[in-house]
Amino acid sequence: MMSSPYVVNAVLLLVALLWGVGFAPQRLAMDTLEPMAFNAWRFGFGACTLLVFMILSRSPKTDLVQPRVVLAGLVMGLVLAAGAGLQQISLGMTKVANVAFITGFYVVFVPVIGLFLAQRYPLITWLGGLLALIGLALLSGFSGEFSWQQEGLKGDALALLGAFFWAFHLLLITYYVARYDQFVLAFYQFVFCTLFCVIASVFMEPQLMPSTNEGFLWALISGVLVVGIAYTLQVVALKKARPFVAAIILSLESVFGALIGYTLFEEVMGFYAVLGGGLMLLGCVLSQWPEKPKTAIDNQR
Repeated sequence: MMSSPYVVNAVLLLVALLWGVGFAPQRLAMDTLEPMAFNAWRFGFGACTLLVFMILSRSPKTDLVQPRVVLAGLVMGLVLAAGAGLQQISLGMTKVANVAFITGFYVVFVPVIGLFLAQRYPLITWLGGLLALIGLALLSGFSGEFSWQQEGLKGDALALLGAFFWAFHLLLITYYVARYDQFVLAFYQFVFCTLFCVIASVFMEPQLMPSTNEGFLWALISGVLVVGIAYTLQVVALKKARPFVAAIILSLESVFGALIGYTLFEEVMGFYAVLGGGLMLLGCVLSQWPEKPKTAIDNQR
C-alpha cells in the first residue's frame, strides 16, 4: 500500500497536519481537564476509534490475542504516555516557546539514538535536520534566553526529557511495526497509554473527570482525529519510512500548529516565525534528497 517513499512521506505530512490541527482542541481542553486526565480520555477515545475500524474492516490478520504484540504495545504505550504527559505538564511550568523548541530536539535525538542502532544517514540529511531545528526555533519564538528560575528550569527539563521519549517512541515504532500487525500494535499502544495516564492522573491530579461536559467534547475530537487517525497513520507509515526523515517531516506539526494559532486564536506570526516555517520546509526537502547510488567500487570499500 505504501511502497513508494513519496506516498509514505505524504502520509507523514498528513499526520503532521492533523497533529497541528489537534492543537486547537488540546488548548481548549486545558480549561476543563488536567494534563494527564486529558491524555487519558483522548487516548481512550482513540483506542475505541481504531477498534471500530478493525472490526468493520474484518481483516483476517486482525488477531488481538497476541502476547508478544501486547508486550510491545505496553512498552510503546508507556513511552507514549511519558512523552505526551511530560510535554503537557511542562506547558504549565515554562514558556510555550521553550516547550515548542525543546520538544523539537527529538529531530536530533532520533539520529543520535539511531547511531547506537547501526542506522547511518548521509550528510545532506543531517543538514536538513539542522535547518529544520533552526526553523523550529524561529517559529516557536525562541530567542536564546531560557528562564532559569527554579520553576522555569523544571519545566524546561521536563520538556527536554519529553523530547527524548518522543524520539525513543518513534524508533520503537519502526522496530516493532516490522514484526507485528500495525493496527493491533497501535491499538495496544493506545490502550496502555490510556491506562498509564489514568494511573498518573489519579495519583497526581485532583480529578480525572472534566469540570464541564465541554472537556469530553475536546477530548473526543482529539481522540478521534489526532489519536485514532493520525497516530495510527504514523504507525502504518513508519513501516516503510526512515526514522530521521520521518522525524523531520513530523516536526512540521509546529508549522501547522502555528497557523492554527494564527487563524483561530489570533496569535501573531512575525517575520522570524514565517522564516522559521520556510526553513523547516527546506529542511524537509533536503532530508528526502535522493542518495547517490553506490558504485561497484564503493561497495568494495
